[in-house]
Amino acid sequence: MKITATLTAAAVVLAASVDAQLSYPEFLQQESLGLTNTNTSSFSPLILGGTIVPVGSNTYTSGIRSTAAGTDFCGGSLITPKHVLTAAHCYGSIKYVAVGTHYLSGSSDGERIAVIKQTRHPSYASSTNSYDFLVLELASASSYTPVVLAKADDSDIVVGATATVLGWGTTSSGGTQSSELRQVGVPIYSNTNCAKVLSIDSTMVCAGGVANKDSCQGDSGGPLINSAGTLIGVVSWGNGCGLAGYPGVYSRVSVARTWIESVAPGVTFR
Repeated sequence: MKITATLTAAAVVLAASVDAQLSYPEFLQQESLGLTNTNTSSFSPLILGGTIVPVGSNTYTSGIRSTAAGTDFCGGSLITPKHVLTAAHCYGSIKYVAVGTHYLSGSSDGERIAVIKQTRHPSYASSTNSYDFLVLELASASSYTPVVLAKADDSDIVVGATATVLGWGTTSSGGTQSSELRQVGVPIYSNTNCAKVLSIDSTMVCAGGVANKDSCQGDSGGPLINSAGTLIGVVSWGNGCGLAGYPGVYSRVSVARTWIESVAPGVTFR
């Protein structure tokens, strides 16, 4: 879930290395070329301790792709028939969204819709991860039902309650990504307690902190939902993945209500 990584350059034979600030799509590209340092990389695309989601459920969950039938590199949530909410740090090589699919890649189910516009939150700060929101406008309307978003008063976030995060990450460190959508339950932290171990602000909500139960980079932008099925968070960042005492950090949907309404007309809030 951390969105920086140490990159070992191709000139490793000359013992030269550089530190680079990479978006998750950029990290995947570097990894495919064998340019990442697997010992020091903060990226580790995981959903730890999860179970496979039943086919046909949570169909607002969306996969972010660079090609129509390619592999998801970030997650997202359908919030209107023509808009998907994801993380601002996923911005860049987004060309398609796979809505309603159960699978990491391919075209066997769901819809693959072209993206015609990417709008980052104007207050997004990559240095702090504040307002880590990105809205994608789709070329045509999806037939799937959008998710309902959290109330502005934060009453949908109950400290100690179990929330659910969804994604297509791996099930163990160093493993391959799951070909099927997975979910894991994570307890919601108070911001006061979360701030004792992580540098967060009021635009964030923390959940997890249980060993081997977490989301990570492969799930960036994906949904965090409460027991009522309301979208309360967007997968953003964290200190490693699945570490006891260190919850994952999610962008708090309620703080972006006015902006979301302005760029995604027709969005439904509780």
